[in-house]
Amino acid sequence: MGNDSTLLYAYLPLRVFFASVQALEKGEGLSLELINLQHAVPERDYLYGLGLLREAFAQYEASVGIGPEMSKRAMPFFRENSRQLVGPEVGMYILPLFGNPDLALEGDGPMVRLAFDYGQLADHCLSENLFLFRRKYDRAFCLDNFLNQLGREYDKVFFDEENTGFAADSRFFSLLCNACLEVADPEESGRDEWRLVAFRRPEEVEYRCSGSMITPFTLISVPAGCLCGVTLLSADPLLRGTLVGFLRKAGLPAERLLDFK
Repeated sequence: MGNDSTLLYAYLPLRVFFASVQALEKGEGLSLELINLQHAVPERDYLYGLGLLREAFAQYEASVGIGPEMSKRAMPFFRENSRQLVGPEVGMYILPLFGNPDLALEGDGPMVRLAFDYGQLADHCLSENLFLFRRKYDRAFCLDNFLNQLGREYDKVFFDEENTGFAADSRFFSLLCNACLEVADPEESGRDEWRLVAFRRPEEVEYRCSGSMITPFTLISVPAGCLCGVTLLSADPLLRGTLVGFLRKAGLPAERLLDFK
């Protein structure tokens, strides 16, 4: 999972970072926005892992002699007319983090790269019912892991039209979440992506409308001590000077944290 010296990097638009730091002025922690997974990443991102899970179903059934008439490999993973997973009304909300500090990610305007101390962030997650997932890029390893779990759970997996077959703590729902959150295309291994994750019900989150889309999100607070570096990915000299003052006003040690790319 990492060690206490590991740094994880978040790449945020400046406007998002501004809102995050403003919470410190109110005596709160650093505010971080987690967006619903299906709204935060391209569809192909989570379909890759779910596709591998279906492949595991097919291989497991072949290994134990389950024929097409009894197969579960084509069972729906999403609710009808929705990209929400079957099962409990719980959504996955994420903030992507990366072990790679040199990604060239595009955003809406100037970008800021935040460096978080893995050890402190992981400790905070344990105490706040948050999760840190490191994405897995080894296809064979992920497939074997699914097969091992299906060996224990296959007979417990079922589906009905009311989607009542899955409890929030069911192992199959966990398999679906792991497929979406952890399994990644090997071609993206250079990103060394992690995900800070919260599970929330629809009535527990916030919503904003932009254009033709309504985006669900949730805000979490992390201690300022988890933050150990701020890099402004912009050469604008006016922005550099004002950012120093902004961090100082929020009570952050600008001279120690701030760097310019």
